[in-house]
Amino acid sequence: MQGHAHRGRAADGGALRTGGADYGKREDRRLNCRERPPGTYRRSARTCSGIPHTHLINQTERRGVDTEKEELEALQKWWRENGRAVVVGLVLGLGGVFGWTTWQSQVEAKAERVSVIYQSMVDMAAADDHPEALLRAEQIIQDHPDSQYAALSALLGAKSALAAGRREDSSRLLGWVVENAARVEIRDLARIRSAQLLLDAGHWDVGLETLAQIKTLAFAATVDELRGDIFVDNQNGDAAARAYESALASDALTSGARARVTMKLDNLGLRSSVEQSQ
Repeated sequence: MQGHAHRGRAADGGALRTGGADYGKREDRRLNCRERPPGTYRRSARTCSGIPHTHLINQTERRGVDTEKEELEALQKWWRENGRAVVVGLVLGLGGVFGWTTWQSQVEAKAERVSVIYQSMVDMAAADDHPEALLRAEQIIQDHPDSQYAALSALLGAKSALAAGRREDSSRLLGWVVENAARVEIRDLARIRSAQLLLDAGHWDVGLETLAQIKTLAFAATVDELRGDIFVDNQNGDAAARAYESALASDALTSGARARVTMKLDNLGLRSSVEQSQ
């Protein structure tokens, strides 16, 4: 009995000793786990917690994988929503570039054709072939009304029409310039020539109204001279003298124009009341 008890105690003690050793090893493992830096794991098949290492991926790596996945999903979602618009915009953009190039080439070719017609009209007018020059002017106005040559062609055509004795055509072309020319200077030049036609036709009031619409300062002296001519034709010497004197006061008057206006004023045989009082 005692032997058995002794053996039993020995066995129990061995078990205790064995259990104590196992317990100490487990504690060592726990301590080793606690001492390791956070986020790192053993390379063995099992970790301190007993979970397989393959399920304990480094947290930073997982965040990177999750972020890339989210970005990819966001990109795919954006493309599903906007991809069609991007493709259409790209097609339209490229089409616009090529369309602009084609349009620009067509404009240049058109301008070249108009330039050739205009130059032929100038040559015909210089050669006193006014009927043909008028035809060229009409062609440019009809086929290329938006061209920069259209208003100039109408002005030259009006001059050729007048030289050919076609006053109505001349007046019509000048009216076209007034209505359609882009530059105010060109419109005012057409008004001056229209006023000259109105003066010759005896339409003094309409002529004065036409001159009153001219705003280009460079034409001020010419406008005053024409106003003087209208007043002379209308037997209004005082008003004519004042208009001529206003023209002579302009610094823009050329020497030839100054001599002409001075002669007109002298032919009146009088000076304005303003000049006489001085």
